[in-house]
Parts: sequence; C-alpha cells; structure tokens
Amino acid sequence: MLLFVMSMLLPKDTPVMAQYKSIKSQYPDCLLFFRLGDFYELFFQDAEVASKELDIVLTARHKNSAQEIPMCGVPFHASENYIARLVKKGYKVAICEQLETPQSKEGKGPVKRDVVRVITAGTLLEDTLLNPRQHNFLAAVCPQDGLFALAYVDISTGEFWLESYTEKELEEVFSSLSPKEILVPEKGLNQDHSFWNSWRQFLTILPNSRFDALSCEERLCQFFQVNTSKALGSFSKAEGCAAGVLVDYVLLTQKRQVLKLSCPKRNPKGSLLRLDPFTRNNLELFQNFSGSKEFSLLQILDDTLTPFGARLLHWRLSHPICDLNALQVRLNCVEHFVQSADQRAALRSLLKGMPDMERIISRLLTRRGTPRDLLSVLHVLKIFPKIHHILLQNVLPTELEELPFLLSLYDELTDKLSRGLVADESASLLDGDVIAPGYWPDLDELRRLYQKQEEVLEALQNQYIQETQISTLKIRHNKIIGYHIEISPSFASKMPYQFILRQSLVSCLRYTTEELLELAKKLESARGQALLLEQEIFDQFLEDLATVHGDLKNTFKNLAVLDVALSFAEIAVQRHYTRPKLDNSDIFEVIGGRHPVLEVAFFTHQKGTFIKNDCYLDRQAPLWLMTGPNMAGKSTFLRQNALIGLMAHIGSFVPAQHAHIGIIDRIFSRVGASDDLSRGHSTFMLEMIETACILNQATARSFVIFDEVGRGTSTYDGLSLAWACVEHVLDHIGCRTLFATHYHELAAVQQLRPAIKLYTFKVQEWNKQIVFFHEVIPGKADRSYGLHVAKLAGIPETLLNRAQQILNDLEEGGIMLKIF
Repeated sequence: MLLFVMSMLLPKDTPVMAQYKSIKSQYPDCLLFFRLGDFYELFFQDAEVASKELDIVLTARHKNSAQEIPMCGVPFHASENYIARLVKKGYKVAICEQLETPQSKEGKGPVKRDVVRVITAGTLLEDTLLNPRQHNFLAAVCPQDGLFALAYVDISTGEFWLESYTEKELEEVFSSLSPKEILVPEKGLNQDHSFWNSWRQFLTILPNSRFDALSCEERLCQFFQVNTSKALGSFSKAEGCAAGVLVDYVLLTQKRQVLKLSCPKRNPKGSLLRLDPFTRNNLELFQNFSGSKEFSLLQILDDTLTPFGARLLHWRLSHPICDLNALQVRLNCVEHFVQSADQRAALRSLLKGMPDMERIISRLLTRRGTPRDLLSVLHVLKIFPKIHHILLQNVLPTELEELPFLLSLYDELTDKLSRGLVADESASLLDGDVIAPGYWPDLDELRRLYQKQEEVLEALQNQYIQETQISTLKIRHNKIIGYHIEISPSFASKMPYQFILRQSLVSCLRYTTEELLELAKKLESARGQALLLEQEIFDQFLEDLATVHGDLKNTFKNLAVLDVALSFAEIAVQRHYTRPKLDNSDIFEVIGGRHPVLEVAFFTHQKGTFIKNDCYLDRQAPLWLMTGPNMAGKSTFLRQNALIGLMAHIGSFVPAQHAHIGIIDRIFSRVGASDDLSRGHSTFMLEMIETACILNQATARSFVIFDEVGRGTSTYDGLSLAWACVEHVLDHIGCRTLFATHYHELAAVQQLRPAIKLYTFKVQEWNKQIVFFHEVIPGKADRSYGLHVAKLAGIPETLLNRAQQILNDLEEGGIMLKIF
C-alpha cells in the first residue's frame, strides 16, 4: 500500500517541515511517525489516514491559510498501541526519532532526526504487537522453473527456515505457517498462480532487482560473516535469492542492530504428515467454523504454561510428523511425566508464569530492551537450578537428556546480574538507579558527588527563603528549562534584582540566578556522567548475555519441549487418554474412541457423556462405508478418527481405550462445503475440487474421510460419482478410508467389493419419536429420518404432514400420477 506524499508546494517551509519532507520522501509507502518532543506527529496524507484509522482528531498547521497542513499526533509513551492498530490494518510505520537534544546539538537548524526502524506486520518485536502463543513469520518467495523457493523467519526468536516447493505444496505450507508478511518479486505476480489471491493482503511486492542472485549471495555472506554461502549449507540459486531478500528486508526495517538469526534450516518434507488447507479447516485445528479459537483442537490441547511452549505446540500441530522414531521419542517423554505425577506437578509450578524469554532476549540483544527485561532474565535464571534439581530426581527421557546440562551454564551470569541490578521493575536508564549500589565503585563515587550537590541545592533553597522571606519558595526541575526557582505570582514584588525571570505562568513565576546556574551545571554534569556509566554497565550486561545467547536459545527450546510434554501428560491424566501404539503397519485400530473437542465441550456445557466408538481398518478391509440417518453422528465419527490419527502424529496421547495406528503420510478430509463466490465456485464445484485433490494425491499410507460426496448435484449424478469414488479409492489407492453417505443405495457396492465394510448408527423408534444412540454398528441404514429431524428443527406441522404424504407416494412409486 503506497502512501504518496501530497504536493506540499508551500511558499516557504520551516526548517522542521523541510526536514520532515526530506525524510518522508525516503519512505513513501510508510506512515511516518515524526518525533517532536513528547509526541509523534503525522502530516499531510499520513495525518488524514492515521486520523481516520485511529479515530483521533485531525487538526492543521497554519489553519485557514493557503499554507494549511493537515496534522495529527499521538503521545510518545502510548504510541505502541496506536502503531499496533495501524500494523493490524496492513500499514507500515516508519519511526523517526530525535537523535540529539536541543542542548547537545551543534549549529543552527532543527535537531537531527532520522528513521530508526520501519515496523511491518512481519518484523515485530514488541510484546504488545505480538501474539505470545504463535510465531510471527516473515516470508520471502522466489519462483523459478516451476518451483517456489521459500525462506521464512521469526525475527522475534531468530528461527530461520528455507525450502523449495511446488505450487500445491506452497499453498499447504502457507496454510500451516500463516505468515504475516510475504515478500514477492513483481515477476512472481505476473504469472498465473491463483493461490496468491488468498494471500494478497499479506504481500509486499518488491522490484525484481532485489532478487538478483549475486547481490543476494553477498548479503547472506555479509550477514552471517562467511566467505561463501556454501558455508551455510547447500541450497539452490532461487533459495539463495529468497534468503538474501529476507535478510536484506530485515536489515532495512530494523536499521539498528539485528538479532543474529540462526543459519537457514531445512524442514525435511518427507518427515511431515501433510495436511491441505481444506483439511485444516474441516478438522477445525486452529479455529472453529465460526472463526473462534474456542473449542478448536489447539485450544483443547493447549495446557502449556509458557509462551515458548505454546508456540512449540502450535508448530507441532501445524507440522505433524510421520517419522516413527521421532514420534516414539516424543511419546516416551509424555509417558514419563504421566507416570511421574509429583515431578510433573513440581515442574509445572516452576514454569507457570515464566515470561517470554525468547522474545525478551531478542529485544535486549537488539538494544530495544529495558532494565525490566533484564530483571526478567535474572528471575528466570534463578529458577534454572530448581528445575535442574527436580529433573535429576528421575532418569530422564531421551528428549530431555540435554536440558540439565544447559540449565547449569549460567551461574556466572546469574551472580553478576544479581549483584549488579536494582530489583525495581520501574527503574529506567533515563532516570538512573538501575545499577545496584556497591557493584561499581566509580559509579558509587559519581552518585556521592551528585548527592552532595543536591545537599548544596537544598541549602541554597533555604538561603533564598531567608533572603526573600517567601516560605513557599521552591527550587524545582523540569525537562524544558532545567533547575529553577518557583514562587507564586503574588510574591513577585519581593524578588531581589539578581533573580532573573525565566518563565511567567498564571499559576507561578520561575526564576534563576547565577549561583543556581553554576550549581545546575555541576549537578547535570555529575548526573550525566552517572547515567552514562550506568548505560555502559548495562551494555556490558548485554554483552555478557550475548556470549551465552546460543546456549540460552537452546535452553529455551528444550524448556519448550518440557512444557509441551508436561501439558500433554497433564491432559492425558485428566481426560484418561492412552498412548497410541505406532508402527509401520497399515492398521488403524481405535477402541473406545472419543472426539477430543466434543468430549471437552460436553463436559464444559454439562451435556452428558460422549459415546465411545470403535474403528478398525487394515489392508484387507481398508474402507468403511457408513450410512445412517441425519444427526446420528456420521460426521462426528469421521472427524473423531481423523483427529485421533493427527494427535498421534504430533506426539500426544489420544482419547481412546486403545489405539494402534500405522504411520500416516497424509490426512485428507472432504467434509462439508459452501459457495466461494470470490473465486466463482459453487458448493458442488468446491466439493469436487476437494475430492479431486484427494484422488490425485492420496497414497496407500494416507487416511481419508469422505462425507456426503455427490450431495451438491442431482440424485443420480451424485450417486454415480459417490459409487465410482468408492471403487477408485479401493482399487487404485488402497488407503484407510471412512466414507459416509446419505445414498443408502450405495451399500450395494459392497456386493462387488467385499473388502468394503458396511457400518451404520443405532437408532430406535418409540412412540412416534426417534432416539439416536450415536453408536456405530455393523450394517446399513434403510431410512434417513429426515422428517423427524425437520420436526426437531421446528418445521410447521402442516408442512411436515404434506411432506409425509409426498414421501409415502414416492416410496410407492406413484407420485407423478397423483400430482397430475
């Protein structure tokens, strides 16, 4: 989105306005927050946009004149909230700061100003702008030879990934990552890739020249301080371009020191259980069909206690794996804590409330942190020995073997910060008193000098009170005029001639004297030296932190693993989940399975007990054809088993009495559909697109659920498509499949394909009422009970009676005769 500067051809600009225009011209696509004292001001079109989006007053300079300039502003101390709102709406914000004070500047003209950072959706660092429980990915895409090189990074944690994908794979990856900003070359959008339409609001389009291979390699080498990009690993020319563009964009937006990113890592595609966007949505992994996170799979599985643990859980659910050994390692870890209740409780109590250390350290190392952030680091470092002690009480699972060693590496840093920091979270480097007394002798001496001058200042105030006989006279200080003498205007006549008037206000008069000016210089000098030394000591603490950053990063990765394992174990115990047996077989066996989300919803809303059901699929009988009345539970059963399979592949225990699951490479879901008017797709077209995706990409190792294939067209068309679909899956793919249909006639296919097993749901009629037991039983349904469901929905009785007459005629085959 480009925000072009208005014409701004005024007869004569003030020096400050000329400075503003010069800086704004360098950032035409950003809203420029221009620092003036305690406010960020916006001018011209930026002001009009910000006023509208933030609902703040639009005013003007040179109002009601030919030189009128639209303007608005926000307080510096409250700016983060306003910036967050603008970034969420898709704007980029350039922060222009004062780089010197009026007192320190040399020569004439305005104080020096420049942009110190450009804030975009993909380059956020502040807690107030970030979701603590999710990664915030910035991505860059470079298309070449039918593939798409993708680099993506979370600059708040330093994680950096790189891989190449086909167009279909890239769409799946975007669905799993949910990048907040995507850098693409102009040429990439000129090609016919329809999936860009779904992500258009996240795109930042860059000139093709920014993707020059040679320039990108140079940027990578400079950033990672290597002589050749080969030192970073083996990657294609396009992958190098994507990574180089990403690094360059981070440097351009951050301006100042950038957190050292990890070297680009690959996420091996072969080890992931793949989920297409349809399936992610249909299974309600991250949000329900209403768009809320409540009663999504993530929400009911998330009992993590730390932000970094929550992000790891989100990543695992977005990236389930099919590596059997890695899954067994995860499950062993969960089982360890299921069996160690005391240890689990003790560790969870220590993790509870732990701040977001990954992002806090990132802020500190990019010089955007505060003493409060460093105190948070110290607080967590003091917890490490306690976690270390509890971990060593039992033999640890493989996944956590490295953690005790990592936790023991920070005694020296902990000691230094404990001795050096004042335990006051409100302390500021601007005000001083961040460094503890006794830590640095030179600082203590400067403070003594400053305190001595303050005593002299107090004596001078008493002297002036005696001289003027004004008992309410005070010597005060503010940022505008510094130290001054303040009296009530009613005492003006009592002031001696040597008192120089500095400021006249309605409420008070402010004076100075030669004596006070001299003393103020000494005070400011002592205070300035003390503040400067405090900053140097604080910076040294940050250097010490930087030396152990790699180890700390690894420590918090391991603590995230611990947090997720403890969360899974707690949930498994509370909800009676079981460890799934995973192997390389073709079996999918679930005994006493429950829907993980609906079970929690039933408990929360006190709707009774969820009905357990079994499922067994293998190579000899890989497909269940399920018929049954509306509302009997077909869709629930299908989703339930898909979710159980997915949970097993993130390393979680599952809601069942027993589960034996052969490794799954992909889960597909063809469940429900609605019109997509933006793409010109009808409900039936979307249904067929989803079905085609499954038929073209499923393998013998996939797990597929089909719900009501063919319902969006005529009866014969729909039945024919559903019948052929069942045959194709069985004959040409052979994957484990649950196929639910409202076409009861489809059950006849089992006579041609004995490998198909027929199942339905137990239903009982009683007193002209129908009772759904939601219990899966062998066999096929002979009725849909649609009129009963319509009655439950409140359809008028007269209409239901007429519908029953028509149904009777249809079943007798005489409907056309009776109509005519």
